[in-house]
Amino acid sequence: LDLIVSDNGRGFDIANTDLSLTSGLNNLRSRAELLGGRMTIQSDPGKGTEAEIEVILNDKSQTV
Repeated sequence: LDLIVSDNGRGFDIANTDLSLTSGLNNLRSRAELLGGRMTIQSDPGKGTEAEIEVILNDKSQTV
């Protein structure tokens, strides 16, 4: 399962941001990890942000 959420907002500088202090992004990352997945963030000031969550579904009975 691959979920991408993006916006064309103001974005931010990832290199100068402590993502562990952002509750929304931290919550998304925790939920992805709970499902055995991962989350990546791409953002540039003035160009928006993209969050990608990848989860491998091994069992057909597994639901998200």
